[in-house]
Amino acid sequence: MSTADPYALPLPVPVPVLDPAAALATVGGTAVVQLTAWDLGLAERLSRHALAHPVRFVPVREDGALTVIGPVLHPEARACLACAEYQRLATAGGRVPWQSPRLALGGTGTPPLAEAALRLAADLLRGEPPEPMPPAAGRNASPAADPLTSDPDASDPDASDPLAVDRRAVVHILQGDRYTWSTHRIRPVGGCPVCRPLPDDSPAGARLSAEPRPLPDPSVLRGPNARTTHAHLRAELHDERFGPVRRLFRTEDSAFALTTAWVTDGRSLDDGGYGRSGDFRSSERVALFESVERFAGMRPTGRRTVLRASYADLVAAGEHAVLDPVRLGLPDPELDGHPARRTVPYSPDLALDWVYGWSLTERCALAVPEHVAYWDVPGPDRPRVVYESSNGCGLGNSPQEAALYGLFEVAERDAFLMAWYARTPLPRVAVPVDDPEVAALADRAALLRYRLILLDATNDLGVPAVISLCRYEGAHPDAPRTFLAAGAHHDPRVAIRSAVTEVVTNVQEAARRSAPGGPRDPERLRPMLDRPELVLDLDDHVGLNTLPEAQPRLDFLFTGSAETPWYERWPGAPEPVADLTLLLERTVERLAAEGLEVIAVTQDEPGVGDRLGLHCAKVIVPGTLPMTFGHVNRRTAGLDRLLEVPHRLGRTARPPRHDELPLHPHPFP
Repeated sequence: MSTADPYALPLPVPVPVLDPAAALATVGGTAVVQLTAWDLGLAERLSRHALAHPVRFVPVREDGALTVIGPVLHPEARACLACAEYQRLATAGGRVPWQSPRLALGGTGTPPLAEAALRLAADLLRGEPPEPMPPAAGRNASPAADPLTSDPDASDPDASDPLAVDRRAVVHILQGDRYTWSTHRIRPVGGCPVCRPLPDDSPAGARLSAEPRPLPDPSVLRGPNARTTHAHLRAELHDERFGPVRRLFRTEDSAFALTTAWVTDGRSLDDGGYGRSGDFRSSERVALFESVERFAGMRPTGRRTVLRASYADLVAAGEHAVLDPVRLGLPDPELDGHPARRTVPYSPDLALDWVYGWSLTERCALAVPEHVAYWDVPGPDRPRVVYESSNGCGLGNSPQEAALYGLFEVAERDAFLMAWYARTPLPRVAVPVDDPEVAALADRAALLRYRLILLDATNDLGVPAVISLCRYEGAHPDAPRTFLAAGAHHDPRVAIRSAVTEVVTNVQEAARRSAPGGPRDPERLRPMLDRPELVLDLDDHVGLNTLPEAQPRLDFLFTGSAETPWYERWPGAPEPVADLTLLLERTVERLAAEGLEVIAVTQDEPGVGDRLGLHCAKVIVPGTLPMTFGHVNRRTAGLDRLLEVPHRLGRTARPPRHDELPLHPHPFP
């Protein structure tokens, strides 16, 4: 269409309908821009043009059976066409090559809906006010509420925050094959190079403040945050067309009310957050929290990576501290060259991408390999020298809280892997029958013929760490035999509850996942007993160690002492906490006394921080055992703590040599 033939709508004045060429030649005025055949490059050019000129455009584009209308483009637009389309295509879950510069889009449109599309576009041009936001804050929220367990608006579902203004852009979608339409609100997630470019990463931006974080309740480590109500979380995060959470669904046959929140990541693999609770409202809230952590930890969304160099060149330049990748534990050399290996051999002369983190130990900025700080940075030109997962990612209502919970996760995985790889017996902990949640889960496991066992895996990090086991005691010869999980926290009771929740959930799901053809089909797993390099993912790790033939590998866990109540295993715990920052600093000092450095990389995503007051951090403690999946990605060589600490703790008669360790694939879920 062109300016010569405007589509006259029943409005005070006709609205011009332009084709892309005419729109790019227009330097003022208001118009609808019709796109029937287009690509992301054109979307970017239109967006940049609208930002640079006093125009007000509404793009109407076709993509198969869809007609997508908006957002409004103008010099102060809340979002542009480029970032809107990148999010929409990435949310399709890898079904389209959204990162390819050759991607072309188009459609036939739906003629009976053409007038409706232009009416919706005209409404956007007139600046129709957005619909009211769902409640943003509960007025009666307890100041000490833990956002992972307590919902600030649960007691007052009609409460709202009059200061909460929706700053997102509006997009309408007409679905021609169904004759339906929907309205969506978007913002540039993680920055957009066109309308919201990210600031360059820098040492100054890595600083983690040491400001006090007093806690209203010394028994609750989560700070107050009235913006994380169930309704506000859902409104800010869940949108099936634009993400960042593209799907929320419930699982009815779990040990808990289980909710899954899949995130937008452009991959065909479904990944996201999981929430387990006594009711689905609470579990959905937890799943949304975890989805924020997963999304922010995948790739940089708050600062733009600008440093690319080799470790040798950075050291020679001497401009700032640099984390030596060797300290992280490189992939075990015996598996070098295996086709399933996801890394390249490390050399100090290999050019890597680096981001800045903050050493809480040395109180200074330092460069960290980008693929260590973020676990899914895309691009074949970004080599990885270690396999890294979301291990150490933490979410909190302050940067200090996020770092503390990331450190708890490092302690949990390190304790689990140290016990597993060094094959050390662990002290038994009695199941706390005075905890109704744990007691109910133990009963649930018993009904399924599994016995719940708790072990104290706390090591030199000093954070209470618990390994939970459910061992089959029934008569079925092919039943999965043993499941394991872990938890770590300042409060041993929280660690126990976390570990028990995880392991009993896995027991509950065992029948479905272990069925013939399922991800833990015993017939598929048995060859891995003799060929551990076939273990590629989480289901392989867990399923292999449930096989009856694998049980001798787990026998060492059942040779410990008699059961002891938790309060005798950790006397004086939990110590009341008046200030979260103080607890973080004391924990860092304790690790420093063991020769361990604590590094935090802030992963804050701007929209999440601004709208929800949530912060994300990746905590790295060089020398601790990193959680990896895929046996060929294992990282145990060069980490001397694995050999020395179990002996220092009295769990082994002498420090073993690395070649004496069996190093079977771990069973961590």
